[in-house]
Amino acid sequence: MTLSIRKPQADSLARRLAEIDGTSITDAVVAALEETLAKRLAKERPSETAKRILARHGLAFQPGRKPIPPEAYHELDHDLTGKG
Repeated sequence: MTLSIRKPQADSLARRLAEIDGTSITDAVVAALEETLAKRLAKERPSETAKRILARHGLAFQPGRKPIPPEAYHELDHDLTGKG
């Protein structure tokens, strides 16, 4: 499988990272992608953000609260667009 880098800046950054790490360009790209994914996945989830904001105002979700099923979002989307 191939990855084609067509942007000169991306090529330059990949080569620079490979040089810093003492690895191949492929390994540098893989490492950069893994680090970026890990960092983004470690970010606060929306539910955590909501809990933090509620706590700031002395509020909290009700104990035993169940998440909204995905179907509700689908129905809401249709309701908002007038297509459902």
